[in-house]
Amino acid sequence: MNNDRPDRIHAVMDMIMRMNRAHHRVVERSLSQMDMHGGQHRLLMSLSHCEHMPTQKELAQRMDISPASVANMLKKLEKGGYIVRRALDADGRCNEVEITERGHEAIERTKRLFSDIDQRMFEGFGDDEIERLRENMVRVNANLRAMEEEDGEGGHEGASPENERMC
Repeated sequence: MNNDRPDRIHAVMDMIMRMNRAHHRVVERSLSQMDMHGGQHRLLMSLSHCEHMPTQKELAQRMDISPASVANMLKKLEKGGYIVRRALDADGRCNEVEITERGHEAIERTKRLFSDIDQRMFEGFGDDEIERLRENMVRVNANLRAMEEEDGEGGHEGASPENERMC
């Protein structure tokens, strides 16, 4: 057995965590220029993939977050002009959500932004290097999913097929 394997694995995991935090900072800085944060962007993107106007409850289930968090993010997105909400019942507890023109423009802008970030992250990498990295990450992800299944947890963060069918 290779004695330095645990140390090398730890170093790789440390680098993955550092890359994740750096990526998060770059994305958040870019989104802040649009008066939006990552959670709001994720919600807006989730809305953009829906075939019908979802309720706030459906959005919370789809994103695996609390209805209160969805309500707070929607309030900020509505204030920013990215979405509109319409009450479905007399007391206003159930709302339908729709993306505005400004919201669609923001989605297109952020798609370009994320594409630019992705391209810049892999500057200097050849296609074969990117493919090898992708293959290795697929294997790591499969190992993690197997561990989740062993623990009886399954997927999280809207990854389940049930959540994907909500919109």
